[in-house]
Amino acid sequence: MEKIMIRCLIIYFIVHCAVPGFTQKIDSIKYRNGFLYYHEYGKGETVVLLTGGPGNNCSQLADMASKISTNNRVILLEERGTGLSIPDPLDSNTINLQTAVSDLNLLLEHLGLKEAIICGHSWGATLALYFASAFPERVKALIIIAPSSLLMGKELRQTIQFNRIAKWSEKENKRMEILTRKMNSDELTYDEANEYRYLILSGFVANTERIDSLMPYMDVPRNQKTQQLIFKDVAKSKIDLRTSLVAFKKPVYIIDGRQDILNFADYEYKILFPSYELRWIQDCGHYPMFEQPEAFYNIIFNILARQR
Repeated sequence: MEKIMIRCLIIYFIVHCAVPGFTQKIDSIKYRNGFLYYHEYGKGETVVLLTGGPGNNCSQLADMASKISTNNRVILLEERGTGLSIPDPLDSNTINLQTAVSDLNLLLEHLGLKEAIICGHSWGATLALYFASAFPERVKALIIIAPSSLLMGKELRQTIQFNRIAKWSEKENKRMEILTRKMNSDELTYDEANEYRYLILSGFVANTERIDSLMPYMDVPRNQKTQQLIFKDVAKSKIDLRTSLVAFKKPVYIIDGRQDILNFADYEYKILFPSYELRWIQDCGHYPMFEQPEAFYNIIFNILARQR
């Protein structure tokens, strides 16, 4: 059954993620607890692309990987605990901050690269920053898209929840309280689980009138256990990127929507590290590649051209 599932997932990526004119190769790296899968597009300067969540399927950024591979070699990683990259066992020993960072180092070693451009969205952006603080010599530049406030201290981790509550109506907040209680006690029905995700994701867009058209791009398969394990490790971690990134001197580019409920993290980084280049997109929330694709790709193509 497991082999059949793996074959089906590979076929899914080949059919849905490959773009005419762009070659895509699916490969894997063996490690102690399983295989780390990745998808390779295009040729040129290597960009490692990291998906958010944590726990989101990398298919969320497959279209972006194809688009930016016009003049770059893009490696879209199936992060450990997502898609095909499921370790055995899947627990706190195999899914944590340390394994997430060591996997990136393993990937670069496997690809024979001394350094690469690391690009991440949301949690993937935070992971990219963490990797840069741990292995600065392996990062040529960072492209950070709508970074999360994880690994920035407890106060900033909690800020997102306050921002989300402020954005919802009183009715939506009361409904979320009910759904959250049911979720924590494993009592959510299928329809309620969909409603819960819909409400959560509605807080991340600039204009909720666009939510229905954006849902197929935002609401991708997610490994809930992986997400819980990473969140648990983050909660007990003493890592604060605001201090650990002081020694990192390579270029950092931040792209975010002005209406992203997480964009307070951008300000924190910019205040502490004035050399970071911050590019804003108007009428845009947490998913600029979906909400304002023209503006987003104009910015990222310009950044990538400067790295060649």
